Amino acid sequence: MKDTGMIRSLDSLGRIVIPSEIRGTRNIEIGDSLEFFVTDDGMLVMRKYKSTECAFCRTLDSVVYYKDQFVCGACLQELKHAPVVPVQQAAPIEESTSKKRIRVSDMLPRLEQALIDHPEASQSEIAQMLGISQSRVSQLKKQLKYKS
Repeated sequence: MKDTGMIRSLDSLGRIVIPSEIRGTRNIEIGDSLEFFVTDDGMLVMRKYKSTECAFCRTLDSVVYYKDQFVCGACLQELKHAPVVPVQQAAPIEESTSKKRIRVSDMLPRLEQALIDHPEASQSEIAQMLGISQSRVSQLKKQLKYKS
């Protein structure tokens, strides 16, 4: 099991927010159902719920389990008779996988100026202006408050 280092608190109704990074890597969309399990050693495990409906047409009639998906008989027949189209691989795109890190000492004055120039802007809007995440804006604002 991978430790993400992310901690979330329950709200007053007992809910938690699953970080978008985890939702993205686990292919969990807003509105998807999740299953919860408790292991013998007391660990709470959560996974995306897989219903017994066809992955293609969402019917519940005569489905079979194939390669982590449920597929109905009609869709299986269509897949068997579908023409084989060769997949062309695109040329690899070379991108820098690491973001340029900006020092806190450089970012604090930029944030301070952005807050002065745009006092009505939300943290998300400030984050877009500065090219950082909204959570980073929140962290930097706390540092500005302690610095004052």
